[in-house]
Amino acid sequence: QKKLLSGVSTFTCTELCDYQDFVFYAVISNLLALTRPELKKKILDAPDVLQILPQIPHLQPLVSSLYDCEYATFFRHLLPIDARVKNDRYLQPHSKFLLRELRILVYTQFLDAYKSVTLQAMADKFQVSLSFLDKELAHFVAQHRLNANIDSVHQIVHTNRPDANSAHYQSIIKQGDLLLNQIQKLARCVAI
Repeated sequence: QKKLLSGVSTFTCTELCDYQDFVFYAVISNLLALTRPELKKKILDAPDVLQILPQIPHLQPLVSSLYDCEYATFFRHLLPIDARVKNDRYLQPHSKFLLRELRILVYTQFLDAYKSVTLQAMADKFQVSLSFLDKELAHFVAQHRLNANIDSVHQIVHTNRPDANSAHYQSIIKQGDLLLNQIQKLARCVAI
């Protein structure tokens, strides 16, 4: 993903796709990969990208609103971008994935600033209906894609920030299990 962005300044393969499309691919794919400071540095302040970004409908406001935490603007420009992705021969197979992951990214970014927030306040910030937001957040929480719980009675979202030490411990346990499995497979091969 980041390779596409580094290739913007040297792109010459116009027989594959035009420069504007290449910048679109680079920006869309990197929205999911870059942190906010990297987003500012590598997309919003990059001269090669800035030259083309205003020529691509809805892309500059989408990226700016993600960086500036203007979630209603982000959602307003996400649908036209999704329509373009669905009509693109390279991105079309990934359209559902991109739309879902961009929404998860925005919800995560919003919820990181709060320990708890009412669904109504969040719906107002995103300018979406309360029922849509409740359904969507419940879906992502159930899939463990958002670190939060929803109190449906009081209509409050409580965030669960995983402890960094706990996450590190879990990753070490996973890596240890993988290593043990590989050693056992190797031992079986050697025993034969």
